[in-house]
Amino acid sequence: MMVDKIYTIEQAAGILFIKPRTMREWIRRGKVRAFKLGDLVRIHEEDLQEFINSERRKSLK
Repeated sequence: MMVDKIYTIEQAAGILFIKPRTMREWIRRGKVRAFKLGDLVRIHEEDLQEFINSERRKSLK
């Protein structure tokens, strides 16, 4: 069984070189998909990569 990599808001923000506050806002606005694990917000690696790819496609237009 393979387990997906899951990031905290701080880890995902670090990958994108942004502030955690910005990541929280993007999640709130639905720009980045996230899920709750109890009271904790987490981001699947696949969802973070999907966001990066969609932003890359936008910038190439």
